[in-house]
Amino acid sequence: MSTRISDPLLPPSWVIRRARSDIHGHGVYARVAIPAGYVIIEYRGERITKTESARREAQRLERVRQGLEASTMSFRLNQRYDLDGRRGGNMSRYINHSCAPNCRSEKRRGRIWIVAQRDIAEGEEISFDYGFRFKHWASNPCRCGAPGCPGYIVEAGQRWRLRKVTAKGIPAGAKTTRPDLVPARQE
Repeated sequence: MSTRISDPLLPPSWVIRRARSDIHGHGVYARVAIPAGYVIIEYRGERITKTESARREAQRLERVRQGLEASTMSFRLNQRYDLDGRRGGNMSRYINHSCAPNCRSEKRRGRIWIVAQRDIAEGEEISFDYGFRFKHWASNPCRCGAPGCPGYIVEAGQRWRLRKVTAKGIPAGAKTTRPDLVPARQE
């Protein structure tokens, strides 16, 4: 018998838990059944300038290419600041990406919230679409296993573009962490 949330003000630790994930490293799972629209947790982290965010992102991408780091989200708060979940974050930084997510992120009054976009079963892994830009597709392999997953984390509106590129092989010079895709030959 599953438990279903009836109190909208429960602490996140009563609703979700962190555990090993088949998607990547650790993930966040529902302790109870969660209804669509439920605000699960605030995404917290260090508030940083755009300049600092770009510097950290360049370092992170290099560590990802070397296989030393996974993708932890930095959210855009506004035109001046981002929120870096790697520092000062909470359990929400362990929520994995999925191409068929059960949650979405919402900005409300300068804060980021993770909200269930459909009913989530007890024990199901919590996920949302990271929506990375196409520009860095080769540095962000996707392991979600969802039907139609293109194999890399890119925003939903750009997945057609990624499928077109990967159907021809990875462009010469592209760096990738996917061993099943080899760079295209240079003519």
